[in-house]
Amino acid sequence: MKTNYLFSILILVSFANISYGQNEGEIIKLKTYCKVIKFENIIGENQDTTKFLEPYIKFIVNKIDNDKVALKALDFSKPEKAKIYNNKIYYISKTEFDKSAIVEEPKEKLTVGILTLPFKARPQDEFSFDTEFNLNTTLNWNFHKVYDAILNLQIGAGIGSVNLNESNASGITSLKAQDVATLNLFSGLMIEYKGVQAGLYIGVDQINNQSQYKWQHNGNIWFGFGIGFNVFKISLGKNDIEQ
Repeated sequence: MKTNYLFSILILVSFANISYGQNEGEIIKLKTYCKVIKFENIIGENQDTTKFLEPYIKFIVNKIDNDKVALKALDFSKPEKAKIYNNKIYYISKTEFDKSAIVEEPKEKLTVGILTLPFKARPQDEFSFDTEFNLNTTLNWNFHKVYDAILNLQIGAGIGSVNLNESNASGITSLKAQDVATLNLFSGLMIEYKGVQAGLYIGVDQINNQSQYKWQHNGNIWFGFGIGFNVFKISLGKNDIEQ
């Protein structure tokens, strides 16, 4: 069945989630104790501090300079840790940071979003292009990271419309051309870099009353391309905002 081909992409082998560096805004952990150069209070004048940052505490990389790195710990709920780490920026040497820091991968891997494709290319008709309305809901799986780019596998479904006329539907005459609703099923691969997202998709469209309209592309494969900015931001997991 042609629709089964849509989801064959799901059998791709998962790549290892390898991070090759640390960047401002990322959440990291230190593998070893790192000496504190200085600290700053974000709010208040709390002077409780530490001479060494402990390993395996989650920090946000606040700023990276040539010789030092500024780190802010995710908030602690335990008072003994909170008074040392909460609302403080700690500075350690860039050399120690490079040796010790590892990126903390987010626990949640699934997000959902809304996607509309500006066009669909249909290879059965010498790659004719459709630009009809479509609106789709997608499930997004973040499965691999390469440097600053994140690869995502997506599956989705939605609704759209297509204009049927005597050139693409044998059940339509020139006097009965009309727009009909379509059900869209698709999967795709999306790459994200600093909030900018671009994806390639493969899918099929189905219409009702195919026996009456005889649309030539019903159930046939199409290819699509989409681009957006921060489209997939609804997480299905709990964000790591504390430790």
